[in-house]
Amino acid sequence: MKQKNVQKLKKLDEKNLFNLLKKYMKKHILLLILFVLFLVSSVTVYLILHYVDILENTYLALSAIIFSYILCVSSFFTFILYFFKKIYYRGNVYIYHILSSFRQGFLISIFGASMIYLNKLWAPLVLTGLIISFSLFSLELMIQNTED
Repeated sequence: MKQKNVQKLKKLDEKNLFNLLKKYMKKHILLLILFVLFLVSSVTVYLILHYVDILENTYLALSAIIFSYILCVSSFFTFILYFFKKIYYRGNVYIYHILSSFRQGFLISIFGASMIYLNKLWAPLVLTGLIISFSLFSLELMIQNTED
């Protein structure tokens, strides 16, 4: 009996896990979770900006604000990209589209955070922005290629 459970766990890899998510999870629940994530992370960004002294706890404040910013912006762009895909596919949108929208929103938020960081360092933004956008676009193409 235990060996069957161990064999089932070994067979459960990323592709099977994705198929289980696609089969059992409804897209409305996932959108609700993403909306709650957006609300919580935006409230966290607000609270960190107003109540944490950045001069005393520099590393804690910066790491918390960057983490909350990335979650907030990625969940926000998830909704925007989801609605664009809903219009483009004429309502035939599945969980796969929501998850890819979250991944693309995450990459957009990483791009925005890196542009803010490079602006803070007085780095030239045009060339480094093009390099970062090209590398993130290439990463997205590689991920889409491996999913098919």
